[in-house]
Amino acid sequence: MKIAFEFVHKCSDNLLFCSAMLNKKPLQTIALLSVMVLFFSFTTENIPVSTNDVNLDFHNQEHIISVKGKPTAINFWEQYVYSNYECLGDTTLTYEAFYNGLKGYYALKEKGILKQEGVLTIVDFTQHSSKERMYIINVNTFEIIKKTLCSHGKNTGAAMATSFSNTNGSLQSSLGFFLTAETYSGKFDYAMRLDGLEKANSRARERGIVVHGANYATPEFLERNGGVLGRSYGCPALPKDDATELIDEIKEGTCFFIYSNDFNYLQSSDVINSYRYEDIIDELNKV
Repeated sequence: MKIAFEFVHKCSDNLLFCSAMLNKKPLQTIALLSVMVLFFSFTTENIPVSTNDVNLDFHNQEHIISVKGKPTAINFWEQYVYSNYECLGDTTLTYEAFYNGLKGYYALKEKGILKQEGVLTIVDFTQHSSKERMYIINVNTFEIIKKTLCSHGKNTGAAMATSFSNTNGSLQSSLGFFLTAETYSGKFDYAMRLDGLEKANSRARERGIVVHGANYATPEFLERNGGVLGRSYGCPALPKDDATELIDEIKEGTCFFIYSNDFNYLQSSDVINSYRYEDIIDELNKV
């Protein structure tokens, strides 16, 4: 079954790296490796396979895996996400941010919205502003390419991002999935526009929400400001000296996700909630 081998292949590329997790999280890693062995042991013949507990039909995408008669495409998805979260080797990125970011990435990929695939940027606004909370992830290898400091909007909160808006003049950050767009030179020197893909961020371009560098988003500013990063007018602002390199890594059509555990957003997100787990499995099978 292709998806089973995809599951093993994605993490086995980083097997030596993942094995280091045995020293940090032995129980989780053993469980992960057990799941990999289980999937690797499945036959690749195009026929259903049965045991006492598992009934697999390789051509039935509606019920990818059935355990005691219950459809568990969701269970497979959970295993897939968890295994690749472990492969990241960096649990400062919260699991919830990664889980929702990856689900949205595959949803947008399946719909043909992404102009450049293989890169997912997650800004995890559940973290304190002093933390490196923007992560650029290679979705093909599940490695973190870069992570960095990232400012939130002035009216979104002080050290923690707590309030979000899509309204002009709010000076607040917007949540959700964006498509990175063109770069330009202006008052921020080098910057990159963002196109919002959801109701929560649909006015991003007209609000002038861009990724740019700023002196208030640097480690030096943190030291001078009592361990709290400076704030923007709603833009995800990056360290001034690193901004050009970071922007060039993700510009022109990659997936950009700003996350918080905001109940209203998580309940209303079209990208997160409109996609079936079976569709995600189908998309993974295309890789």
